[in-house]
Amino acid sequence: FFMRQKGFTLVELAIVMVIIGILLGAIIKGQELINNARTKRVLNDLRGLEAVTWAFFDRYGRMPGDCNRDGVVDPVPGAMNNDPSSGFCGSSYDGDQDRPWAELKTARFLSPSADNRDLARHIFGGAFNIARVWAGSGTSYANSITVTAVPCFAAKAIDVAIDGALDAGVGRIREVSGYTALNSSDTWSSCDSEDDTVNIVYFFDKLP
Repeated sequence: FFMRQKGFTLVELAIVMVIIGILLGAIIKGQELINNARTKRVLNDLRGLEAVTWAFFDRYGRMPGDCNRDGVVDPVPGAMNNDPSSGFCGSSYDGDQDRPWAELKTARFLSPSADNRDLARHIFGGAFNIARVWAGSGTSYANSITVTAVPCFAAKAIDVAIDGALDAGVGRIREVSGYTALNSSDTWSSCDSEDDTVNIVYFFDKLP
């Protein structure tokens, strides 16, 4: 005699599908919570770096890295190598990307023993820069904090949190390439996917 093999009933299959749906929903929701938490971390670190920059200004009458004291930070955005690791600048122009961090450390606003690159690194793996950025033809350089390698979903959230609207080329938060920021309305058109990364600039001082 042959034994009849019992298969899944429609009810059992439905239950399995519901369970799979619940698990997938939990995974997606969990990833969304993680992304939101990381975005808030970058935003908070950005605000914190702005705060210590203004604290330096209150004490010394200039921005960290504004060595020639013309009101604008000397270096443009770029990679750091922790040299100089510490020390105040002189009275002449100093375009070293490490200089603002070295000055903040020497003034004890940041940990004196920390590596500049570690201090500048954010949760998504990119880095902060205290630098001057150009906002297009007919404008001038302005003091800024740039953030490299930011996922598009985070860049957009930070844009809305600071500017109150989603626009990559208007306001204090903009997309930046090298040391030039967008200077016309753009709805983050370079973001083909929310997981693509962009570089952003925060004009924390005067808006160019």
